[in-house]
Amino acid sequence: MRLPDGTVLMHASAPYDPQKAHAYYLRTRKLKGRKKGTSQPLPSGTKKHTQISDLNPKQKKELQAYAAQKVHEARAKLSELNKKLKEAMAKAKKSEADAKKPPSAADKAKSAREAKKYRQSHKTELKTKANQAAAKKGGSTTKDAPASDSVEGLKKQIDAAKKELAVAEAKQRALA
Repeated sequence: MRLPDGTVLMHASAPYDPQKAHAYYLRTRKLKGRKKGTSQPLPSGTKKHTQISDLNPKQKKELQAYAAQKVHEARAKLSELNKKLKEAMAKAKKSEADAKKPPSAADKAKSAREAKKYRQSHKTELKTKANQAAAKKGGSTTKDAPASDSVEGLKKQIDAAKKELAVAEAKQRALA
């Protein structure tokens, strides 16, 4: 193969042959991927344990005790989260019931007095907020959070705790 200046393109000590290069590419084009990790020998005197049966009785008892402790902790966490969930659900139910009943005349009068007092003491802040809202004219972009937001969060935590407990129990069964 010749270059634009007239010289021959060389590959090592032989001239470059594009057909030969293409044939080599077709032979070796399968992707091989990288090799995962290298097996280096462990330092002398250490032994890699891959099975529970390789452990001595003392190590096995220690692992069993650790696994039992993890299961106990996971169960305690799960029961605590369940208690919190029940309390949060009761609180949400009560607040929902309170929200449904209409306010009494005394409550309306009290809230009106408080609103008037607030407006008088925060005139400048309210004016700047009104001006900013008028400048935007996009409306409110905030979503109203559900009353049971904490209940949903607790449910997610309970699901995570159940998964943690299942893993701990599986490890404990494997050691038994």
